[in-house]
Amino acid sequence: MTFVISGDCCSDASCVAVCPMNSIHPAPGEPGFGTGASLFVDPRTCIDCGACADICPVDAAKPADRSAPADVERNAAYFADREPLEATDLDTWEPVSYQVWGGGPRRVLVVGAGPAGMYATRELLLRTTAEITVVDRSEHLGGLVRFGVAPDHPQTKQIIDTFERLVRHPRVHWRPRTDAAALRSGGGRGSDGRGLPDGYDAVVHAIGARRSRRLGIAGEDTACTAENFVAWYNGRPDAPPPPALVGPGAVVVGNGNVALDIARLLLSDEEQLRRTDLVPDVRRTLAASGIKKVVLLGRRGPDQAAYTEPALRELLAVAGDRVELRYQARPTAWTSAGLTLDSGEVIAAGNLFTAIGFEGRPVDGLPFDAERGIVPNVRGAVVGRPGHYVAGWIKRGARGGIGVNKACAQETVMTLVSSSRGAASPGS
Repeated sequence: MTFVISGDCCSDASCVAVCPMNSIHPAPGEPGFGTGASLFVDPRTCIDCGACADICPVDAAKPADRSAPADVERNAAYFADREPLEATDLDTWEPVSYQVWGGGPRRVLVVGAGPAGMYATRELLLRTTAEITVVDRSEHLGGLVRFGVAPDHPQTKQIIDTFERLVRHPRVHWRPRTDAAALRSGGGRGSDGRGLPDGYDAVVHAIGARRSRRLGIAGEDTACTAENFVAWYNGRPDAPPPPALVGPGAVVVGNGNVALDIARLLLSDEEQLRRTDLVPDVRRTLAASGIKKVVLLGRRGPDQAAYTEPALRELLAVAGDRVELRYQARPTAWTSAGLTLDSGEVIAAGNLFTAIGFEGRPVDGLPFDAERGIVPNVRGAVVGRPGHYVAGWIKRGARGGIGVNKACAQETVMTLVSSSRGAASPGS
């Protein structure tokens, strides 16, 4: 009997580090890490020790005899064409190495309490003696996990428990409902002349990228973006209400997991919605929408689709033939009659949802690459702004799941620690 990783995997990769047999892949640094559905356990080398299940933050690792047959098959299939790795063959592992941060304690400001910010905080606790201040405009920890993960995926949200333990550490100072701009310029303190808030040696900006990309078609302003719809059904306090939901048809433009989440929720019946953690008002609105069919529209082909296989299977299990997958279709206009394609076809629908990706917003005082929607950086160090670092989607663009932020934050903190070695600091 072996262990199996389900489609609820967050790719945190904590399991990779504890597996004594090197059975879990793709590991950080290997092809496919952060871009596929999840990690997988090789049934040929797994010794059933359960270390992966003990450390998994989202309960995605389970004994095979307590897992769905599809997950067992999926794990085995991933390794079908791969040679098994010897347990002692660790050549594919790149050990993380850090230079010692000399000069005693430092103070680091982490902006953003989503996955990237909290994984950066974890790394700073592990690798330095720094005092860490974590700020977020929200009163809640979690960011994308709390307000971006679909409400019928509660296992994924369990990682918030880990984040809450981090902010209770004696060296972490958690300041919710705080705008980082006030630390940079307000409170009668100002910056230190290097662009750093007084008292801090470094700032890690982990503000994410939650602004929806635009289709650029006529009538788009009356459509509903993934940014707003996901925030609404997850109960983000500042989320605007969506347009009135009008059945029986809807179109979702996008081929990523967010698009599939939206389609799945629109087509869930009342009983299925009741099993989620949706707030009652949202649940009642979705159940009363009258939406019975969704066209999921991809502008590229199925080979370029960004959704994961488990997410597609989950959608088809809920929706069956009530969801229509369309590819290589380019919308040109949205009106009350429906969505017009460049072929001239009009898909009749009462609502249009756009889920074609997210992009970052400029950060005050930092350079910005508008085309990529990121802050230009070298392994996390902001170009031309000593002391400033980035992690997460504002560093690498809006791609990769929650757990990928762990490897991303490790790289940023390694850069920060190395850059700060022996540096004089006004904050020490």
